[in-house]
Parts: sequence; structure tokens; C-alpha cells
Amino acid sequence: MKFVSIPNTGYHIGAKKYKLELFEGIEAARLTLRKSAQEYWFSPSGSVNGVKKCDEIASFDKWQKKEEKNSIVFTRVEKSVIWKKKVTTLICREDSLEFFVTVEGCNQVEDVRFFRSCVNGVEYGFAGEFDEVINTAPNFHSKIFYHPVDSFSTSFGEDLTPAVGGQALASCCSCIGMRDRTERKYLVAGAAAVPGEYTWDSFRWNPAPHMPATGYIGDQMKGGGFALEYAGKKNVDGSWESPRLILSFCDSFDDILPSYLKECYSRNYLPKPHRRRIQNWWRSPIYCTWHDQTGAAMMDKSNYIGHHGPHARDFCTEELVEEWLGELIAHDCKPGILILDDKWQLNLNDADPDPEKFADMRGWIERCHQRGIKVFLWTAAWNNDNVPEDEAITRDGKVVCGDITNPKYEARFREMVRRYFSDAEGCLNADGVKMDGLLALPMGAGLKNYENLWGLELQKRYLDVLYEEAHKAKKDVCVSTFVANPYLADTSDMVRLADMYHSRLSTRRAMQQRYEVYACTMPHTLVDTDGQFQFSVIDQPASLLADQMKWGIPTVYNGKLLRQHRFFMPVHYGELTEEDYGIISRAFKIQRKKYGLK
Repeated sequence: MKFVSIPNTGYHIGAKKYKLELFEGIEAARLTLRKSAQEYWFSPSGSVNGVKKCDEIASFDKWQKKEEKNSIVFTRVEKSVIWKKKVTTLICREDSLEFFVTVEGCNQVEDVRFFRSCVNGVEYGFAGEFDEVINTAPNFHSKIFYHPVDSFSTSFGEDLTPAVGGQALASCCSCIGMRDRTERKYLVAGAAAVPGEYTWDSFRWNPAPHMPATGYIGDQMKGGGFALEYAGKKNVDGSWESPRLILSFCDSFDDILPSYLKECYSRNYLPKPHRRRIQNWWRSPIYCTWHDQTGAAMMDKSNYIGHHGPHARDFCTEELVEEWLGELIAHDCKPGILILDDKWQLNLNDADPDPEKFADMRGWIERCHQRGIKVFLWTAAWNNDNVPEDEAITRDGKVVCGDITNPKYEARFREMVRRYFSDAEGCLNADGVKMDGLLALPMGAGLKNYENLWGLELQKRYLDVLYEEAHKAKKDVCVSTFVANPYLADTSDMVRLADMYHSRLSTRRAMQQRYEVYACTMPHTLVDTDGQFQFSVIDQPASLLADQMKWGIPTVYNGKLLRQHRFFMPVHYGELTEEDYGIISRAFKIQRKKYGLK
């Protein structure tokens, strides 16, 4: 790495993949990608904003330089109007840049902004020769590409803003890419922290301005920059070092997320997933009851709008499940795993089955075992079903969901999980769990919980307790989730591709994108490919199952009823045909033969 100091002006750094010009004062920094026309101008500063308090900068000191092994570290003291002390740090390495802010004082943090700052009444941001921003977190719209004036976030919980369209996998990495579409060079930007500090809600590209440049709304969308949103839940009283913004570089779309992860692994900001022991039966072909349930609920409806009839959860009964399972068995399509979906239980925070749906659920599960079928139980995280107020996360005093950081709720949750899987009297002796609802991780302002633990750390706490208690109750139990983050890799034996409410006619592209995200973030975890028949209006079971078997375990959500639906398109409703059953049978046999399954 080459370094040149220019008196009273700043510094020039020439690295393997970039050139950086770092100027003194308010002047912007300029980052140029090697072998590229892309350059980025930005304010080499950041803001740690309080709730309704802007971290405005009154003045800067000069940059201080320190050369370390394989890096050059620049620090600068800034005079902030809300912090007693503030220092920004920029670390230059051969293949990456790393930036963070250290503050001292007392504030509730609204957000942390990188390369976006307010100085003496004027706001400065991040701009460049690029026209595309890439979101690495899959969403229900399968929307990947954004314009630089868009604003969107990658959240650890849910984000239903139109720009995102609803995240499809839970707690994805805080990582985006950007480039000019005429080039193959990408700048990769991601947020990272030391373990224990992943407490932000979301990572946002292009946050709203504190000090609009003009009165025209279009101009207010041009600030750029990056932000971590805390919504006032981060309390600083003393000294605090912010998470990092890491900039790295790659030459292909497929390397955006791997480039970010490589930097995180090398700095110990994320644990690198390791190979784990897999029970062979976990690879068994899967049948889930959900699309038979939705088919039964929507039997004579042309679309979902205005439907006030029975809900799909009303059709999770022993009688109907036996009917649908019986059709599969009669057509030589016996699954190795049956997922009993929403809602077999009386409430979501207890293991008691609904007696009107399953008179003897333990007996029914053991009869499945006698037929060589393992049983997974569906449940939903972060729900408020029958949660006492003194065990709850609240928002502005109202119950949101159970609080896993509260010892009372943790004891309730552990007992529920134990009863799912234990073979002791009064328990269900099930074999796995389909943990849904993880997108409902509480986010935003006004929240309170026992430990004031939020973000990815709260998701991890929940899944750690689930995983520990499940495997304590039954050693070979399988925990299935749809999280896609290395930080959570040790909490899942299996992950799901999840629902696909997008505008395409086929699910293939969405399936592939989500599989590729899992291949990066959870490489040693089995993939349940989920039921895809309902979400396609053109693909037939043969092509869908062929795709499933490329990426994971073949899964069907239809034992009898088939309702293929796309918004604003005709609905096809019917039953599986003999040909359909034949295709499913062949796929299941191939899977069993491949892994030596019975």
C-alpha cells in the first residue's frame, strides 16, 4: 500500500483495489476503484444522533495518522454539539476500508450514520459515479436492484416499506453492493460489530436528511450514505464505540455477499460457520399441510381480496391431515417428515394441542412413527398469544410478544419446547419444529424488555434457548428456521426457502436467489425447499421438484388440493392428478436412494 502526505491538504493512499484521497476539514474524501471509472465522493465523517438530537459538528481537528501492520489508521477529533467527546476512525487496508465513530457522553441513540454528517448547519453525504444499489437480503417482491436516490433498509426483523416489499428471509446480513451498470466492478458496503453488539434494528442506505438542501423533495433524496437504526433503544452513558462500516471490492454480482463475509470472518466480527453433525433422517422427503389447508379454506374463491370465510388454520385437524397424508401414501408418495402447520395448538405459548382438532395428539404422533414418518410441529416466534404483561415485550405500555430475556417467559418457553419433544408423560414426543414468525422480531421506537436487548442479539437469544432446550429434550431433534446469517448458524439444523409472494410466474429465480444466500451464510445447514406449487402458474411439478432437488430436500405442501395463484391473474383450483403423484413419487424415491433412507 502506497502512502503520500500532502502538507495542509491531506493524504493519498494507493492500495491494491482502490485509491483514496483524504482531505482535511469539511472537504470530501474521494474513493476510486482500480481499473474502473467509478469514483465516490463523501464526507469522511459520521453521526451518532440522539432521539430528536442531531449530532452536528462544530469543528474538526486535523487527521492523525498511525501506521500499523498491513494497515494505516487515521483518526480525527470532532467537536459535537451533543457529545462531550467524539473521534472518527478510518482504517485503510490493502483490500478494504473500515470506519467507525467513538463518542463520550449521555444520549439515547436514534441512529448512527456513516459518511453522512451535519457541519455548521449544512449536511454532507455520499455520492458517486454509480447508478445501481444491490440489496443482498431477499424480499417477497424479489426486488434486488435500487437506484441511488432510493432509500431502503435491511432489517433484522420485518420491513414492510414499499421500497423493500417485505423481507423473505429473517435477520439477513447488513450488506449492500453498488456499481455503475456499464461495469463489472462493485463497491461493497456492510455493517459489522464485535459479537454482542449487533443490537441495531436495520441497516439503511440513504437515510432522510436532518438538514434538507432545498425545499424540493427530490433534492432531499440525494444525500446517500449509510445508517444503523436504533430508534432510541441504545443507551449510551459514558464512552461508546459504534459498529463498523466496512467497504470492500469485488468483480461480480455473486461475490458481493461473500466479499462482505470474508472481511467479517477475518476481523472476527462474525463466526465462520463450521461443519455440523447431521442426522440422516433429516434429509427425508417432506410433506407440510399448509397448502392443503389454504386450499380447503379458499376452495371457491377467485382471489384473496375480501375473503371473510374460514381461515386456513381452521383446517389443521387430525381427520383432514390423515385424509391428505393418506392420498400421498396411497400414491406411493409417503413422506419421511410431516410438518403439522398452523394451528394445531390452543395457544402459541403452550404445548397443549387443541382437543377439537387432535383428541390424542401424542397417540397420533406415535402412530406416524409406526408408519416411518417423523413429525414436525409448526409454531410462531415473537407472538403475543396469551402472554402475561409481566412476561412481555411492550411498546408504549402495550403487550407486543413474549420476552425471552425475562426469566419468567424464558421458563414458560423452555417448558413448552420440552413438552414438544420429550417422550415423558404429558409430552408430545415430536421430532422437529418449524419455527415461523421470526420476521416479527420487535423493532422500532417505544419498546421495552427485561434486559434492553435488541436487534440480532435478541433474535439470537431466542434461537439459542430454543435450540438448547429442544436438543436437551431429544438428541436428534431437528430445528428448522428461515434465518440467513452466520451469527445464527449454530441455532438451525435446517432452513427453509420460505413463502414467495412475488410478481414472477415461476418461483425458480426466487428459489435460486434464496438458496445462494443460504449457501453463503449457512453453508452447512440443510435446506427445506418449501412447497412451490401454489406460487407458480406455469411450472409443473416435474420442473419444480427437479429444481428443489438441486438446492435441497424435496418438499410438497399439497397432499390432495392444489390452488395455484398469482395476484391479478386467474386462479387455478383442483386436485393433484395421477401424473402429479407419479412425479412426486419419483422425486421422493430418488431422494431416499441418494441418502440411503427407508
